Amino acid sequence: MKNRQSQIIAICGGSGSGKSTLARKFLQAAILATDSFYKDLEDLTPRQDGTYDFDHPSTVALDELAQACLTLASGEAVDIPVYSMLSCKREGKQTVPPPKSGIIVVEGIFAFHSPMDEIASLKIFIDTPIDQRMARRLRRDVQRGRSSRETIARSLQVEDAYSRYVEPMKSLADLILMGEEMHGGMLA
Repeated sequence: MKNRQSQIIAICGGSGSGKSTLARKFLQAAILATDSFYKDLEDLTPRQDGTYDFDHPSTVALDELAQACLTLASGEAVDIPVYSMLSCKREGKQTVPPPKSGIIVVEGIFAFHSPMDEIASLKIFIDTPIDQRMARRLRRDVQRGRSSRETIARSLQVEDAYSRYVEPMKSLADLILMGEEMHGGMLA
């Protein structure tokens, strides 16, 4: 059965801002993460020093993400990639059924980038102070097996990319939430 009342909600903010936490608050919604749509490493162009810039919007197949959202909004299930941050490859697919609530939530640092900005009916930006984002990222990444030193070194690159590619998206937001409320505040 087609759901003509579907809403696509995009949640954007820096790494560690609380995007996933907020997305989980939407009960009975289909939740998609931009991270699932990273391109395989072999499909990316390395920088001159041989490293890859995973913090650039071109590393994510945003057209594919938008199409997945539109498919769900039409009432059909969709297969989305299962991306491994360890191998930097897509390692399968998972089927996401259309949401009974008609709500599709997309969370990620690139959730407001084109074409997502054109299809989202509500854009929420989570504005979290840098110290809180870094502390959350440190706690999360250490739990995932990354060393504290590695996480802190990586944070410098992440924050530089935030300034270039994420923070400017705040101007597209319909709603700006203060991220310190995401953990331990009104939305915890």
